[in-house]
Amino acid sequence: MMKNCPYRQYSWRDIVAWLPVTGLLMVLSALPFEWSAYQRIGLCVLAGGYAADYILNKRWQQFVWDRGKWMYVVMLAIVAMFFIREWFDSTELTDYAFSQFHLHEWFLYIGIAGIAGFSDKLQLKHVAYVMLGTSIVMLMLCIGLCLTTNEYDYLEPFFRFNMIRRHHINSHMVMNLYINTAIIVGFSVLRSEPAKWRKGLVLAAILLSWLLILISDGRTGQVTSVLVMAACLIYALPRKHWYIGAAAGALFAIILGVFIANNPRVSLDKMANDPRLAIYDYSWRMIQKEPVKGYGLSTLSIKYVEEAYLDSVMYNGYIRTLQAYPDFAELGKTMKTHHSHNAFLHYWLIFGISGPILLLALFGTAARMPIDKKYRFYLWLFLLTVFIQCMTEPVGQHIKPQFITFILIIWQCAKLPDTSPKTDVQCES
Repeated sequence: MMKNCPYRQYSWRDIVAWLPVTGLLMVLSALPFEWSAYQRIGLCVLAGGYAADYILNKRWQQFVWDRGKWMYVVMLAIVAMFFIREWFDSTELTDYAFSQFHLHEWFLYIGIAGIAGFSDKLQLKHVAYVMLGTSIVMLMLCIGLCLTTNEYDYLEPFFRFNMIRRHHINSHMVMNLYINTAIIVGFSVLRSEPAKWRKGLVLAAILLSWLLILISDGRTGQVTSVLVMAACLIYALPRKHWYIGAAAGALFAIILGVFIANNPRVSLDKMANDPRLAIYDYSWRMIQKEPVKGYGLSTLSIKYVEEAYLDSVMYNGYIRTLQAYPDFAELGKTMKTHHSHNAFLHYWLIFGISGPILLLALFGTAARMPIDKKYRFYLWLFLLTVFIQCMTEPVGQHIKPQFITFILIIWQCAKLPDTSPKTDVQCES
C-alpha cells in the first residue's frame, strides 16, 4: 500500500551533491572578512565535496560544451599569462609578485571547475540569502562595535564608523562590491519568490544592506549602489508603468545627491585634486615605454615604486598624500600601496597590450554566458558593477579574483528558484 509522504526523500548521491554547494556558500559568507578558520573549513568542504560529487555522481557524463565555457578559457589564459610573463622576467620573483600569483590562482581553480561542471544543487536563492544575511551581519557588527567600544572615539562619528568597519571587517572597496552584488542577486530572485513574507524579508534585507554602503566613505561604491538600486527597481516595474520608474529614478537621484554630498570625501576641490589623476598620468607614461610586452610583475613591483619617487607628478600628486596614511606606515614602499588604481592599466603594465585585452575578453565572454534571458539583466548589472570598480582598483587586493570567479560560476551554474507546484513523494506505508 502506498500513501502520500509530506517529506522529500534524499539519496546518498543527493547528499554528496550538496557538499560542494555547502562549501561554496560557507566561503561566500566569509569573503568580506579577513582570513579565518571558518573560511579554511569552508574551502576544505568545497574542495573535498567537489571531488566526491564529481566522482560519485559522474559529472563528466553531463559535460556539454557551450559558449559559457569560453569565459573559463579566458580565466585560464590570464593565469597562463602570469607564468609566461614571469618566465621571461629578468627580475627574481618578488614578494608582491608571489602574493599576486596566490590571489589569481582562483582563476585556475574556477576555470577548471567551470569547464568540468559543478553540482546541480546550487540555487540562486541560496546565494541571495547567504550574501544578504552576511551584509546584515556586517552592518550589525559595525553598529555594535560603535556602541560598545571606545575605539577611535577621537574621530567624528562618520570617520569612526568607517575606521571600525575597516579595522574589524575589510576595506570599503571589498565590502561595497560584496554588498552591491548581494543587492543584485537579491533582486534577481525576488520575482521568483512565491511567498509574500519571503519577498518582504528579501526586500528588507536589501534596504538594510544598502544602508551600510550609504554611510561608507567609498565614493565609487555609493554611486554604483544608487545605480544598482534604481536599475533594479525600474526593471522590476511593468512597462506600462514607466512613469513610476521615472519617479523612482528622480527619487534616487535626490538620494544620490543627499548622501554623496554629505560624504566628506566628496567635493569639487577633492574631485579636481584626486590623487588618482596623478597615478593614471604616471601609469600611462610607464605603459608608453613598454606598450607591447609590459614589464612583468616582478620587475614592475620594483620599477613602478622606485621611479614614482623620481616623478614630480606622481610624488606631488599622490605620494606626499599617501605618506600620511596608516597603510603607508604599515606596508611602506610596496606595490600594495603604490599601484595604478585601475585594473586595465595594471594588467597592461604587467602583460603589455594582451593584459587589457584579456580582461575585456573576460567581461565579454561572461556577458554572453547562456542563462535564462529574464535574468541576463542582473548578470550584466553585476558585470557593470565590477567594471566600474575596475576603473578605480586593480584586480587582486581589493577586487578579489576569488569573489569575481565565485559569482561568475554561480551565475553560470545556479538553478533559479523553482516555483512549480510540488508533488507529494510516494513512499511505502
